[in-house]
Amino acid sequence: MEKKEKETIALLSLSHFFCHVAILTYPAILILIKEKFNVNYETLGTVAGIYLFLFGAGSLPIGFIADKIDKKHILRIYLLGMGVFSFAAAVSVNFYIFSASIILIGLTGSIYHPVGLSMMSFIGSDKLRAFAIHGIAGTLGVALSAGFAGMLGYFFGYNFPYLMLGFIFLFLFGLSYFFKLGADMKGKKEIKDGGKVKIKTAVNAFLKEFFHINLMIIFIAEFLNGFVFQGVFSFLPAYVGTELKNYLFFHDQAAAAGGFFVTAALIVGVIFQYNSTKITKNYKANRVFSFLILASGIFLLISGVAGGILLFISVLAFSAFNFSLNPISNLMISQNAHEKYRATAYGIFFFAGFGIGSVAAPIGGIIAQRFALHWIFALYGLVLLLSFMLSALIKEGKYK
Repeated sequence: MEKKEKETIALLSLSHFFCHVAILTYPAILILIKEKFNVNYETLGTVAGIYLFLFGAGSLPIGFIADKIDKKHILRIYLLGMGVFSFAAAVSVNFYIFSASIILIGLTGSIYHPVGLSMMSFIGSDKLRAFAIHGIAGTLGVALSAGFAGMLGYFFGYNFPYLMLGFIFLFLFGLSYFFKLGADMKGKKEIKDGGKVKIKTAVNAFLKEFFHINLMIIFIAEFLNGFVFQGVFSFLPAYVGTELKNYLFFHDQAAAAGGFFVTAALIVGVIFQYNSTKITKNYKANRVFSFLILASGIFLLISGVAGGILLFISVLAFSAFNFSLNPISNLMISQNAHEKYRATAYGIFFFAGFGIGSVAAPIGGIIAQRFALHWIFALYGLVLLLSFMLSALIKEGKYK
């Protein structure tokens, strides 16, 4: 890779890592926030619901905007905004200011994925490996966020994690001017006639070049995959903790067991996520995508009916196959979305998985309350099988 590409991947991977750390810091220190501001769980849950929804929904308009503006500028707005609002959360004098800062962190965080993924899609050499590195950074951010925020909050106070995030994001903001960023192509200028944009022509071009069956199936499949991912990992620690609380060195310690086994599954997911890049050198991306969804669905179904060591093995296998989807799906967007509308495509893609898919957690809660916890995983395994049937219709990429 060229130096510019390496620096671009490095900055975007760090931005991706700390994006997930910042978003998941709030739940990691929820008890400390509750004690500090003397608020109840219902209020804390309301704030969480608002900022998480904005984190997914905000990516939709950002995608459209990023196709018209130099993406480097939008990336810098994201880094600066995350730094400023992290500082605001750290120095908040009451819960109203604190919650407003958290909500703005969620909204600002929504900028990253359509912009960052779009910039990554223009990497010229070894694109899939670049996507894998970038994806692993995000996965590690998810996996390590609880340890980062929890330890800092425990030893130095609830606001210290946000203080550190403020400094980190401002450092990355400065780094964005030091590094020579590539892969920041913006869409071609609209067709003009006498200095006026022909809106009808632009809209017709968008409809013709953007909306095709391959991309629409990918969006639907991502909604189903994101739905399952959010539903599963909302309840996985509780499920495996309850079922495996007396395994290894755990003695009726469900919370500790759940954290341990889920962390192990995430680590396995990270390893396989990087190794999945080798598969597409021998097989077409669309076929690999379908196979990974099928394997994920089968092992998730098994985890919904199994117990003991078989449950743990099936959870590890599900994590391995499911996390391997990330670089493949990002590659497929770059293969199926015209470069003029790539940020738009990633915005819709992220919105489908994280925004609309966020309904999975409350649905899973209803299932667990009325039936049993394990039925969540069996049902969501069937959802992945439906996603597999749809993904089997995806043909080789339209745009290369």
